[in-house]
This record gives sequence, C-alpha cells and structure tokens, in this order.
Amino acid sequence: MNQTPESPPSAAQKAPLLFMLITAFLFAMGIGLVFPVLPFIVASYVPNVGQQAAVIGLLGAAYALCSFFSSPVLGALSDAYGRRPVLMLSLLGSGIGYFVFGLGGSLWVLFVGRIIDGLCAGGLSAIFGYVADTTSEEDRGKVFGQIGATVGAGFIIGPAIGGLASHLSLNAPMFLAAGVSILNLLWGALILPESLSPDRRSKHFDASHLNPLRQLSGALAYPVVRRLVYVSVLFTLPFSIMQIALSLLGRDTLGWGPAQMSTVFIAVGCCDIVAQGFLLPYLLRALKERGVAQLGLLLGVVGMVSMALLPLLPYAGLLYCSVVLFAVGEGIFNASQGALISLATPAEAQGQVQGGAQAFGSLAQVVGPLSGGQLYSRFGPAATFSAGAVLVLAAFGLLTSQKPINVPEAQLS
Repeated sequence: MNQTPESPPSAAQKAPLLFMLITAFLFAMGIGLVFPVLPFIVASYVPNVGQQAAVIGLLGAAYALCSFFSSPVLGALSDAYGRRPVLMLSLLGSGIGYFVFGLGGSLWVLFVGRIIDGLCAGGLSAIFGYVADTTSEEDRGKVFGQIGATVGAGFIIGPAIGGLASHLSLNAPMFLAAGVSILNLLWGALILPESLSPDRRSKHFDASHLNPLRQLSGALAYPVVRRLVYVSVLFTLPFSIMQIALSLLGRDTLGWGPAQMSTVFIAVGCCDIVAQGFLLPYLLRALKERGVAQLGLLLGVVGMVSMALLPLLPYAGLLYCSVVLFAVGEGIFNASQGALISLATPAEAQGQVQGGAQAFGSLAQVVGPLSGGQLYSRFGPAATFSAGAVLVLAAFGLLTSQKPINVPEAQLS
C-alpha cells in the first residue's frame, strides 16, 4: 500500500490520510481543552494548595500507567488484526473517559475517567502504524510533520475553546472533548479503510502478547531504535512535568486563571503549526532527521531554563518566550524522532515497535507527573523546571554520542 512518488494519491487514498490528520487534531484538541482548567477542577476537590500539584501529578500518572500497559498490547493487536479497529477503540475509550471525568462529583470519579482513557490510549501508535503502511519512506518524515502540525492546530483551538467553555462551567470542556471523540469515531467507522492487508499482518498472537514487558522488549530489539527510545524517554520526562506544572506556574507566579492560561497553550499550538507545518521540511533538507532532533532538544533546554527563571522574573513576556522556545523544540524533535524510529523499524514490526515506544513514553509519563508534582509541592517551580532542563540536556548528549547509522544497518543489527 506504500505510495510511490511517481503516482499522485487518488481521492480514495487521500481520505484515510485526512482522517489521520483530523484524528490527531481531535486527540490534541481534547487534551488541550482540559489543560487550562485542570488545576482549578482539582482545587475544587483539594482545598490545600500545597497538595494540588501532587494530586494533578497522580491523575497524570494514573492515565500514563494504564497507557503503559495498554499501548504496546494495542500496537501488537494492530499488527495482528489491523489498524482500523484499534483506532476505533481508542476513540471510543477517549469519549467515555472524558465524559466520566466531566461528570465528576468526587476525586475518585476523576481517577476513573483518566483510567478509562488510559486503557484505550493506543490511538497515536495506530496512527503512526497506519502512516507507515500507506506512505513511502521518502515521504514519511513529511507526513509525520503534517500530523505534528495538526496536533499544533488542536492545541490552538482546544485551549481557546476550553477557556471559553470554562465560563459555563469547569466541566464543560470535558463534555466537549467527549463529543468530538465520538463524532470522529462515527466518521471513521464510515470512511476509514484498513491499511494493513492480511498477508502483511503478524501471523501469531496469543496471551503472551498481553504482557507489556514483551512489547517493551520488541521496541528494544533493534539497536538504533533502542537508543532513540532512550532519548525519547529522557525528553518525555520533562515534557510530562511541564504538562502538569505549566498551569500551576502561571497561576502561582502571575496570578492567572483558566482563560489567561488558555492563551499560553494557544501559543504552543501556533508554534507547533509553524515549526512542523512550515519550518520542518526546510530543516529536514538542511539537517536531516537526526540534526533536526538535536536542534529541537537544544531549544527545549533553553525553554526549560527560562521557565525556571520565572519565579525570579515574573513577567508574562518571559513565560510566553520560554513556552515558544520549548514548543518549537518539542514539535521538531517529536516529528523527526518519530520518523527516525519508523525508518529504523521493519515493516512487519511497525505497530509493535511504535506501541512499545509509546509504552516507554507512557512509563516516563508515570514517573514525570509523580516526580514533578512532588518537586513542585516541596521545592517550587524553579527546582521543577531546572530538573527538566537537566533531563533534556541529557537526551541531547545521548543522541549526539550515537554515530549516524543508515536504515538497513539499523534494521539488521
């Protein structure tokens, strides 16, 4: 099903890619709807300000832990039974999870909502597998960049809608996120064909595939992929810390509420669109995937250091500048890193490796919110974001120390 550069895609071939782009957009929009209001929802159940960061970290960790167990299994299922059913299941789980979270009523209900969403969080690995099935190796980095740009668009529209909906109620953004997930599920059920033909599917699937540790070992089976996964984990840790701490940072240093914090996440989305939709193709031609990933990590370090300085220099301009730097770095890093992992993986193992890589990311997102919440509660934002800068710098060192290896060597080593 890989397209060749000589044959332009037909309308039937464009529809699945459009669905992938819109699905990535809606995933990001649903997440973005939540970010501006999450600290204020938690505050309604946890009046002790000192404990709020820790509870937000626990909510993030609960989602990530369930995703850790489910993502590699769903990735292997997509290799054995196709990408389409996994995507449909992911959208359904997201819709139910957001709806339960929106119902609220007590803290444990919030955790149930995040757990349901996490157990069905195989959507991105299935999207990456679908893209690998339907694009040529030459075009894969560009398509990953397009997906990243649509994620950026989701982060623009999501926080904006979340900030507006918060005027109705703090729970309204959750119900909106549930609604867009279910609408996308219905659309996908009507128009999305399967990308993985039966002759290219994994021939064996049994109960042992339900063991997430087996899927993790699959993601580490190829030396280049292994190094790339370690780099991704080192970046995901501070990224997940920032996700739970950024709204707290704005609230505690600048006194901002949900509507004002939504503008910060809108800035993140704008940067993703510019970086991945416009800059990335030029950067890939000039620096190749590895060089672009290194540049993204360096920008991430500068952004994290700038956030750590905000308690000393509480200016809105500094917050926006630091977020812009980190967002541009995150955008170009993730797009180029996803392409590197895909190119280093054999076709028959794309789902397993992408699912395993996502599971490692989920494991990092368990540790990141837990450690970040505790750091923020005990030592404040400066220490939290300084620790993030050190981790991103370590990721840069690990990636730089690896000599470039061509794709055939990566797959056969």
